[in-house]
Parts: sequence; C-alpha cells; structure tokens
Amino acid sequence: PTLASTDAPCSSLVVIYTPEGKFKRYLMIPRSPTLVLVDSSIIAAAPVRFLVSGIGDALATWFEAEDCRIKGAGNMTTRPGPMTAFELARFCYTTLMRYGRLAKLACEQHQVTPALEPVIEANKLLSGLGFESGRLAAAPAIHNGMPVLPAPTQAWRRTKVAVGPPA
Repeated sequence: PTLASTDAPCSSLVVIYTPEGKFKRYLMIPRSPTLVLVDSSIIAAAPVRFLVSGIGDALATWFEAEDCRIKGAGNMTTRPGPMTAFELARFCYTTLMRYGRLAKLACEQHQVTPALEPVIEANKLLSGLGFESGRLAAAPAIHNGMPVLPAPTQAWRRTKVAVGPPA
C-alpha cells in the first residue's frame, strides 16, 4: 500500500464500486492477505489527507466493534467476535488518540517519526483485524448510501465512514 487511508489491505472483504463511485456490492475472498508490506517513507510522502482519512476510519473501528460486542452481534463468521478482536479495536483507538496529532504533523513534514509508525499500524492492521473479527455496524452503510443522495458529498470514503459511529 502507498497510503494509510484504509484498512482494506488486511481484509478478505472487497468493496466494489461503480465507475461513478457508488457502492455496488461486497465480495468475500477466501482469506485475508498473508502478508502486507508498508513502507513508512512512502506513507509520509503522501498527502496528509489520506493519513487523516485513515485515522477517522480506524477510530470508527473501536466504537463499532464495542457496540457489536455489547449487543452480541456476530462478526463476518456470524458468531460473536473474540475478545482479542475487541481489545485490538480498543488498542487501535488508544494508539490513535496518543499519536494521531503528532503523526499528522510528521506527515505534513513528510517525515517518518516514532509517532507516525504506530498510527500507520493502527490504520492498516489494528483497524483491519478489529473490524473483520469484531464486526462493523452502521458506518460503512452510511457511507454507501451517501452517493445516492441528491447532492453527493466529495469527502473521502474513510472520512465519511468516520461519521458513522456518532450517527
């Protein structure tokens, strides 16, 4: 991956969009990727909006997973998620709260710092493991419905997902 805007590289869930950017369908592949390599210097060189978008998406992971845990909602296997998934989602949240602002500043300067590294890991890995094993709630559905509104928003997908948990 060349951006830290999404946890998609860790997932077996593929989201398919139309050429116009509207949600079309989900596709489940047989398994999650075996290996995901991320070069932090490439992430640091990318526009900061992608890192911030990934932070928003990753922050949503804990709120959604926690809500599903409380309600006993099944994950992608239809069974309740394991406690490890919920702890990973919580760790994702605490990592972003601790390092997020400093990581954004580092990315604005195109520098790899001790704060940027854990945020990349949270955006890519912790969020991905948390959502796949813990479950998603409303945020992705809210995003998928936005393009059909009369005045579609131009916000990045993950930024829109971030508004889902409060909704």
